[in-house]
Amino acid sequence: MTSELTHIKIQDFDLVYELMNHSFPSIEFRPRDKQFELLKHPNFTIYARYSSSGQTLDGFIAEWSFADFCFVEHFAVQPYLRGHGVGSEMMRQYLNQAKKQVLIEVEEPVTDLAIRRIHFYQRLGFVFSAFGYIQPDLRNSGEKEVTLRMMNYPTPLTKPEFLQRKKEIFQQVYGMDQAGRC
Repeated sequence: MTSELTHIKIQDFDLVYELMNHSFPSIEFRPRDKQFELLKHPNFTIYARYSSSGQTLDGFIAEWSFADFCFVEHFAVQPYLRGHGVGSEMMRQYLNQAKKQVLIEVEEPVTDLAIRRIHFYQRLGFVFSAFGYIQPDLRNSGEKEVTLRMMNYPTPLTKPEFLQRKKEIFQQVYGMDQAGRC
């Protein structure tokens, strides 16, 4: 029943984007045209897991690859598949193919959902970090900013590592300096 992670088929981008809409607050992902444009970026990849028939998208992992680490910007599984081990299986496959440290962002552990997400990643071997930042509003919507914390796989993140990775993420992923300027 295991399905492998593969690069998304370009014609399936709208399936990925639809799942983003169902899985993330709007300020945490770009408008469709800007998100689609990322597919041309050499450091950006979307891995997909398709159903065994190949007809539907089970979930995806959107990755930015840097010299010393990978940054998972988005990871989502279809709502009807959540709680059935699909997400754990997808992330284990991803971690097995990653040859570098892997970073993800999670919301502060102040809601039940945020705490469940943190525990999910901890069960997979991620380490919850004391380091974090306010994620830029990717739609410039003026909505409430989101405070995020970093989780790192497979080892804890040091402060110098965090500062360097934050700088690279803000420049490459968010297109701005750490002060929030474009």
